[in-house]
Amino acid sequence: MNDPAVTLPFPRKPKYGQAEKDAVLNLLDNGHLSEINRGPATNALEAAFARLTGTRHALSFNSGTASLHAALHAVGATPEAGVAASPMTWISAITAVFQAGSYPVFCDIEPDSPNIAATAVAATASTCSAVLATHTWGIPARMDQLAKATGLPIVEDCSHAHGALYQGRAVGSWGAAGCFSLQESKSVSGGEGGVLTTMNREVYERALTLGHHPARLAAELTLPDLQPFTTTGAAYKYRMPALSAVIARQQLRSLPHRMLAAEQNLAILRTVLEEYDVPLAWPAIGELSVRGWYGTPLTINVRVPDPAELSKRLKAAGVPVRSLYEDWTQAPLLQHPELAARFWPHLARSPYRPPAVDELPNFHKAMRQMIVLKVPQILAQDYMEQVAEALTAVLVRTLTA
Repeated sequence: MNDPAVTLPFPRKPKYGQAEKDAVLNLLDNGHLSEINRGPATNALEAAFARLTGTRHALSFNSGTASLHAALHAVGATPEAGVAASPMTWISAITAVFQAGSYPVFCDIEPDSPNIAATAVAATASTCSAVLATHTWGIPARMDQLAKATGLPIVEDCSHAHGALYQGRAVGSWGAAGCFSLQESKSVSGGEGGVLTTMNREVYERALTLGHHPARLAAELTLPDLQPFTTTGAAYKYRMPALSAVIARQQLRSLPHRMLAAEQNLAILRTVLEEYDVPLAWPAIGELSVRGWYGTPLTINVRVPDPAELSKRLKAAGVPVRSLYEDWTQAPLLQHPELAARFWPHLARSPYRPPAVDELPNFHKAMRQMIVLKVPQILAQDYMEQVAEALTAVLVRTLTA
């Protein structure tokens, strides 16, 4: 008899619905696809993200990576001192540190979370100029503990965590700046794009100088030390296309309903898996906290002998697993500073040191023991029950073989 497998298709609606199509057509009819100032499309999106996060300022970019670069620049990342960063993130969050003129100091993650550990940050604070805290897979990082661990400015990477709350407060409002990706796989997408949020006017203006048009700089820069940049800025040309802005604005409108559906789907999955007593640990969100929906990390509580084989079997059974990130700390770019210095010459003179495998035990254990599920954002009870049955069968067969 064959093991249970998922036969239903992954439940989804079209990524871009009628509201997004209407917004794009209206923009085309208006004939303005580029906004060098804070035009109508840009203004609407930035205002919506400020409301989402409860911050005073929001600033749009053409990618989440650009927003990270601008945020790290704005909070004062330096070549002489690094940026404390998690190894469990996408490579762009690491290279953004190089782009901002600094270098990553990798800190281990927590033993029960995919996020950077406050204790690890505290241990490296004397060698760092900032902290980059990723809300990995949408699980809010413990921002109160990170703030207590160091007096350094914290940049939140919220790329997985649109709409998430930590202790009742929106991610993107805890640190000196928050950064959101609007790339197509994210819960809120403009196709491409990014947004920076902050309560701090100085951070906002310093981020503005990196890649926005001189017309906007002249209109918005107020700080005396930034006045010399009103006619040029740094000219990276990081501003968001108006098309991305109007699409992402519509995506934000539907986000609460999609988040609720995903939460209900996860509850169905968890109920079935707990009935089968599957050896899984669920991420701790905490009271008054709400998670984002890029992926759902589950930790297997018995040793996984072959993670690659487990992933292969899960995919063959139709379980919607998302691939874990590579171990970027061991990639040639991170292990051989002379390679990175081809792109970022300041590294040839920086204290950057390639990380060793044994420095990050919790991270490497998670890479072996963690699986990440994709959860639909429309209610799908039958599908989630099938996923639970198939996941249980694969785990039992693989871990008891």
